[in-house]
Amino acid sequence: MYEITQYKKGGLSFIRLSGEGAYADVCPERGAIVTAFHTLGKDVLFLNEQTLFDRTKNVRGGIPVLFPMGGQLTDGRYEWNGTVYEMANHGLARTRPWTVAGQAADERHAELSVSFFSSKETKQSFPFDFEVVLTYRLEKGRLTIQQLYKNLSSDAMPIYPGFHPYFHIPNKVVNVKTDATQYLDYNDQAIKPFDGTIDMSDLAEAVVFRDRSDEVEAGFDESDRLVIEKDPAFRYIVLWTERDKDYVCIEPWTAKKNEFNERQELLYVKKEQPLQLSVAIYLKKRS
Repeated sequence: MYEITQYKKGGLSFIRLSGEGAYADVCPERGAIVTAFHTLGKDVLFLNEQTLFDRTKNVRGGIPVLFPMGGQLTDGRYEWNGTVYEMANHGLARTRPWTVAGQAADERHAELSVSFFSSKETKQSFPFDFEVVLTYRLEKGRLTIQQLYKNLSSDAMPIYPGFHPYFHIPNKVVNVKTDATQYLDYNDQAIKPFDGTIDMSDLAEAVVFRDRSDEVEAGFDESDRLVIEKDPAFRYIVLWTERDKDYVCIEPWTAKKNEFNERQELLYVKKEQPLQLSVAIYLKKRS
């Protein structure tokens, strides 16, 4: 039987989905971040708890939610309909509290829905009325993030959301199974060939792949591989790490950084036509 429980730690409230030996923890008040995902007896995610409990910091770890954009903007700003707006890296959602919208558990799964609404404050950076609903679903050792992006404004709403998972992968030589044959290296802005493996050890900035598949795999440890299933709208996979930290970020994004200025691959959400996307994460044994 799956179940949903709550606990408090460090002044924050957490909701745990658990069942069949797996669990996932979500902290709605810290940007609806997934702080832990445990399956096959292993902690899949890295988490720096100091950054989690210090509300003045961006959380280093877990699965931060990137909305309405992933990455950075040139000079931290963009222009829309003649007005210049400023927006922090990775958007609005990861630094603001979300509201619990529903939960359910039975013998097959557990799920939690959380919502994030526009406000007078968010409209200073993003001039649209919106509602985002994320449903975290745990089932058979798989964590699925179902997304619903609603535009409550009359004009079409541009977005390029993503996720920023910090996976507990100490090995910086990363093996990735993708349909990409090259990648963009943000360290020198060069496009480079890709043969399936990339050494991230000395890379301060990220690299990004254009991936057209619905599934990406990466080495997790000696016995398991990490699988990310994704909607086709997640056209990019970003890899990033920090030296001497036991993680590698493998991030599904819908567009590259600075897209509010580039405007080549924005997703437009029309009023009364919500956009539904999905990402799922799990481990599988190496063959």
